[in-house]
Amino acid sequence: MDVLTAMRVFVKVTEANSYANAADALDISVPRISRIISDLEEHLGARLLQRTTRRMSPTEAGRLYLDRCRQTLGEIEETYSMLSSNASSTSGRLRIVAPALFAMRKLAPILTAYRQAYPNVTVDLSLADRAVDLIEEDFDLGILAARNVTGQTLVSRHLTSTDYYTCASPEYVARHGTPAHPQDLERHLYLAFRTRHTSNEIVFHGPDDTETIVAPKPVLCTDNIGMVRKCALAGLGVATLSAYLVDDDIRTGKLQRLLPDYSLPDREFRIVYSNRKFLPLKVKAFVELAVEHFQQE
Repeated sequence: MDVLTAMRVFVKVTEANSYANAADALDISVPRISRIISDLEEHLGARLLQRTTRRMSPTEAGRLYLDRCRQTLGEIEETYSMLSSNASSTSGRLRIVAPALFAMRKLAPILTAYRQAYPNVTVDLSLADRAVDLIEEDFDLGILAARNVTGQTLVSRHLTSTDYYTCASPEYVARHGTPAHPQDLERHLYLAFRTRHTSNEIVFHGPDDTETIVAPKPVLCTDNIGMVRKCALAGLGVATLSAYLVDDDIRTGKLQRLLPDYSLPDREFRIVYSNRKFLPLKVKAFVELAVEHFQQE
């Protein structure tokens, strides 16, 4: 049997979660897909897929084999790319994921410069305010908050850091008053940005180098930071938001910075990509351009 073809079919079946979808993607028949998987399981002496009437999922052995298949096929693809006559060119599609408002505020100049330098690359940018598995979701690279960077198969490099401010609209302050101490936030209406990686607690550092930890009870929780800003602007409550997001609002008076004598930990953003030895040139080029851009800010 052609083991490499069988590996590619197995990976596609697990990604598509059905023989029919895999067959469409690979342009071969469903019976052929079924035969390849059966032959592969017989060749390995292990059941790779658990099939039911509603879904298909890899067995424990299948999950282990899937990881190896992706690694092996990736290395083969990289070797072909390295040795091909077009190895020095940059073309194709580049899949990137980044936090929505960070991308809207920060990435346009980088994307413009990249497009000018590499016009044969199509950038596919996904905006996501959540934890992202780059490998599982097939992204070439991601720009992520440092706390969301996990996995031994990834390389991450520092891009930038941003301060965080506690703020509210002038209308809110007029109605509810100005907090004088971080603990006062527990008596205010609080707007919370929540993901599975965020905590209910907020750590403030005071002017006398003291640390105050508060856990305000939110009146709104959302996983979209832009919605937190909109609600703060509308006077719904107090929020902690990144400087790049609210600098203009504070400068124009739409929001007021609260507790200016107390600082919040800054947030680091990193550019993350696979640790593969032969990284595609389109990925290397974007990484270097992005790092250089933020170094010059």
